[in-house]
Amino acid sequence: MGIGLVLFFALGLLAYGQLVDSASRPMGTTKLAVSGDTARQAFAPAAELAAQWQGDAGLVAVSTQLLAVGKGSGNDVEWGFQFFSPSTQKLALVAVSGGKARMVRPPMLSPYMLSTFSLEQWPIDSDRALQTWWDHGGYSIVKQYAQVDAKMQLRVSEDLGNQPVWAVVGIVANKDTTLSIFVNAGDGSVVDLR
Repeated sequence: MGIGLVLFFALGLLAYGQLVDSASRPMGTTKLAVSGDTARQAFAPAAELAAQWQGDAGLVAVSTQLLAVGKGSGNDVEWGFQFFSPSTQKLALVAVSGGKARMVRPPMLSPYMLSTFSLEQWPIDSDRALQTWWDHGGYSIVKQYAQVDAKMQLRVSEDLGNQPVWAVVGIVANKDTTLSIFVNAGDGSVVDLR
């Protein structure tokens, strides 16, 4: 009887968690469509160019800016990838748009060592991170204002044991209004890093 009670309690917690998760999503939200490559799709040409630059180049950060989120602007997304070479202690910025990679500027010397991460450490792609932002308030803010742009950045978080984390910030054009969310790039969970 004790095991049955524990099982009943566990199932109750599971059902409650699903209820809370569905309640946090505003009524009427839909899957957010974004044109262009996701970060993981754009990574291959960036990594290839970085490897040509330095064989030990490791990924430090990924970023982009999306204009008029949820309005179907149809613009191609440009991704920025920062790579760090420990042997030269230099940082390179590679931009990828339309499947083509280019070095943005000559690599610069970094005053300190930087934490890097691999593709395998971030199975959660940019589209899922953006959808999480959309489901946790992004939909509401886009409905309320004429234009909301979003900035996305992926980098390691020391607070999470150097696990890569997506930061997604919605910015209302011409106002000081923002909506930020942090998404663990390993499992997709929302984390509090404030």
